[in-house]
Amino acid sequence: MEPSLQKRLLQRLLDLERKELSTFHVVMLPDFFVDHFVSFDTVDKTCNSIKTVAAQGGGNIPGRAQQIHQGGNAANTALGLACLGMSSHLICQTNKLGLHLLQYFLGKDQVDLSGVRTDGKLAITTALEFREQYANIMLGDPGSVATFSYDLLDDHSLELITSANLVGVTNWNLNGFGTDLACKVFEIAKKHKVRTFFDSGDPSPRVQDIPDLMEKVLMNSQMDIFGLNENELNYYSMRTNKTQVEMIAAAESLKKKIPARIDFHTALFSCSVHNTSTVVPTAPLQTIYRVTGAGDSWNAANIFADLLGFADDERLLFANICAGHYISSPDIVPSTIDTVINFIKMNL
Repeated sequence: MEPSLQKRLLQRLLDLERKELSTFHVVMLPDFFVDHFVSFDTVDKTCNSIKTVAAQGGGNIPGRAQQIHQGGNAANTALGLACLGMSSHLICQTNKLGLHLLQYFLGKDQVDLSGVRTDGKLAITTALEFREQYANIMLGDPGSVATFSYDLLDDHSLELITSANLVGVTNWNLNGFGTDLACKVFEIAKKHKVRTFFDSGDPSPRVQDIPDLMEKVLMNSQMDIFGLNENELNYYSMRTNKTQVEMIAAAESLKKKIPARIDFHTALFSCSVHNTSTVVPTAPLQTIYRVTGAGDSWNAANIFADLLGFADDERLLFANICAGHYISSPDIVPSTIDTVINFIKMNL
């Protein structure tokens, strides 16, 4: 990691007027999940254990570490922004239990939940995390995330969107109304000069809908920032990119079709493509406790730094550090500004 870049970012963070951060308002929609994490060592060992128990007619596999936490791209990103000091607002549809869980997981960190509807179904994901492969398999029931449409936005939610500094739409991959939602939310946002962010999630379940998404959302000038990871980049660039050079070339080629800035992150580096391409490597991590949620943490930090006008390399480094902290911390805790400051000081 470049020492001069670290010093620039450190000074940028030390100079922040923290009391003014809450004047920045970010609205995220439309997904909240209850995430149930189950940790395993290897896929083969786990499958063999399951087969053995099934063959005997059922039974228990003891000793598996498990956690229940908030999930969903929008909910996680909103929480990340709140922990960094900005005013964040979540708009979604769940049920009464979902609202109680949101108040427990997000409310204590001051995420505004006034845009949460309780007339829907709770969305639940069970994430099987395999530590040796650094892989996760998610078994999900999307609940009301699958049917969240623009028509569900009431006057209060529209007021939140039109008065924000940035609005983000996520989890298109699980939302049957995702294309229309993004189109209409971005349209009304731009009428009020609100910055817009889009992260589709893994598009593999909806490959057939990518051309429509490209035409109506990605190629539309109303989208300002397109966030994605290397797997998603493969789908939107319509080629398999294995090396850093191939990924950057694919993003630059995609940028020719898309007016928005493209920000993508990988385990080894992150890159921002608009007028020029900026690449910042990630720092090696001693221990990784989880493989789920890094992208949401990265997006929250990227949005935070974007709104504050960080230079591209500073913004990418800040997002890299926040994502790295999230997956390398024993507890599921989003980054704070002090977290990043301490990390930089320890590594200078």
